Amino acid sequence: MNIVCAWCGKEITNSYNESVPERQISHGICEKCYAEIESSFEIPLTDYLNSLPLPIALVDQDGTVVTANRPLQSLLNKDLSHIGGFKGGDVFECPYASLPEGCGNTIHCSACTIRITVMDTYNTGIPHYRRLAYLNQGTLNDINQIILLITTVKSGNYVLLRIDEIDTSKPK
Repeated sequence: MNIVCAWCGKEITNSYNESVPERQISHGICEKCYAEIESSFEIPLTDYLNSLPLPIALVDQDGTVVTANRPLQSLLNKDLSHIGGFKGGDVFECPYASLPEGCGNTIHCSACTIRITVMDTYNTGIPHYRRLAYLNQGTLNDINQIILLITTVKSGNYVLLRIDEIDTSKPK
């Protein structure tokens, strides 16, 4: 899939897959256009994120959640003061984040699809669409697994993490 800037038309990524019969093009925003648009925003970023219906977090290069929209706050049953400035594992209540090493530094973090996907998008700029991820939530003695489909897109120096679907049903 090719990613093209919806504002200036510049190619952002080219990952054309020959096994897909039709050429797929999606749109994003290049860093130059993002900077121009961000500087001319009439509304603050949080107001814009709150206008979006799906749960979204803005994550920095260290895996720290900078801000989150109301749908994500509602999903997590947390206000922004318990989300902004915290590592993703702490925000999403990953039981391994409570270990002494902390979020991003345990052996379990190396297999975390959410972390891997966010960091890959941050480091490469390549977005990921509707990637299957398993969120372990709870305590070390009582782990609940939640199935997610997540999308990540780099925007400036941040990654937008969108939760597209959630399945909290227990395995049969």
